[in-house]
Amino acid sequence: MSRQSSAFLSELPSAPAYNPIDEAIRKTADPETAHALQCFANMPASTGVFANPVRYQHAVTCDGTTLDLSIRSFGLRGCLLEDDIVAGSADTLRVIFVGLFGRVENPDERRTFSRLLSSEFHRALRRRLPELAKFVKKFPDAGADVSTQYMSAVRKATEQTGGVNLSRTPAAVLRDLIRTHLENCVAAAGSSYMRFVSRSRTHSSPGMLLRETERFLESIAEKNPFHIIFSLLLHRKVHPAEARILQTFGTIQIHHGSAGSNMVARYLASLHTKSVSDLFTAAQMTLDCARHFGAITGMTELVAELEHASPSRRDELIRQRAVQGNLPAFGHPEIAAAGRTNRLELDPRPAIYLAPLFDAIDSGSMYVPEHRMKRVEIVQRIYQLAFVEGIEKPGRAGVLRVTPNTDFGAWIVQEVLGIEESDRTLLSYVFRGFGWMMDVREQLQQPIIRPVIPPDPAIVPPPASSGELPNIVDAVHLRLSNNGAFVAAATPN
Repeated sequence: MSRQSSAFLSELPSAPAYNPIDEAIRKTADPETAHALQCFANMPASTGVFANPVRYQHAVTCDGTTLDLSIRSFGLRGCLLEDDIVAGSADTLRVIFVGLFGRVENPDERRTFSRLLSSEFHRALRRRLPELAKFVKKFPDAGADVSTQYMSAVRKATEQTGGVNLSRTPAAVLRDLIRTHLENCVAAAGSSYMRFVSRSRTHSSPGMLLRETERFLESIAEKNPFHIIFSLLLHRKVHPAEARILQTFGTIQIHHGSAGSNMVARYLASLHTKSVSDLFTAAQMTLDCARHFGAITGMTELVAELEHASPSRRDELIRQRAVQGNLPAFGHPEIAAAGRTNRLELDPRPAIYLAPLFDAIDSGSMYVPEHRMKRVEIVQRIYQLAFVEGIEKPGRAGVLRVTPNTDFGAWIVQEVLGIEESDRTLLSYVFRGFGWMMDVREQLQQPIIRPVIPPDPAIVPPPASSGELPNIVDAVHLRLSNNGAFVAAATPN
């Protein structure tokens, strides 16, 4: 890669100038208010990366009742919308590029950046698989998270790793971030495949695990890093329809504002961590917390419980969990996703994940195996009770409805495709890692981070009166509201 062709790696989007705290201090005449605001005066002003406002007002029918939904839809850097991903005009590479550099790439930059990601990933395969095979042999039941943390420890013990600080050029830090994250992705996805091999060959040696993994990689003859990761997770070559589903799912996951893992990445960047490895390890550990992506694990546990109950008992258990506010993958701490009125906020991400899955089922390019069909039908029933029918509680007026969050769609997609339960936060990690890089690059230009930072008004997408997103929400909602959602729809005459 020539220095000229990779010059854009040195670009750093300017930190946003929007500072609501300073503005409020300037305007207030109340000394007590001014004193309270002064406590936040040294915090970063805002973020120029991500904004997720309500953009659509849309009505749906739930069991004969019309609900008015406020649908959030994100924008990245003020020049790329969630709608662009849904419409297919922004792919994974473009989303990453826009988030890192604050603009859309030109054709030469696209080729260069694509080659950079591909070359670093394949270099990671050569560098890390031998050591990974030894680890999996010794700890065959260790999850992908443990494999990446082990690889991070090996990297720190055997290499002089660079840190995250202002003495290094933006390009040098970015290259380290990309290299480290892709090595971690290799460790995570590679360990999943090696565990799969180890289960069928209990007396396999590290050399055999390595050879079988290398043979598999040769057999799929794939260059796209993300498709290789998909295949390792599926333990077979990913089909085009599956790749589209997983690519859409992952691309939407790349960034999500003030999520806990993003905040941890910002904190470590603010504190100038001595090791890039530590930044990814800390953010990944946060991602796996029970109140972050733990809802996916919670849904797996709930489904296992409901599988052994009669249909009537299932409904009772689901209602109990909903009333207790303990229904995994439903509700959200930051949006009004639950209520007893006919107005609710809705996260469109589950519908975005499920739409290409339903397209693949209807086209005949994918079917749901019987044992998985039973499990996804249980989750569909949760949707019907929690959102479509709603929950009535004695002594309380109104019907309680709770909308699904991102983990609802994520769980169904990965269940249908057969991704192992222990690996179901891994895809989020693979793609969210690039979002952490975006945060790091911005955070280095600001002082310490605060828990929640407001978006610069310049990047907030305006309200939209029409678009593809509400249509997708409509279609997925209608399908889930009726039985047989995961069976191919009949083709009209």
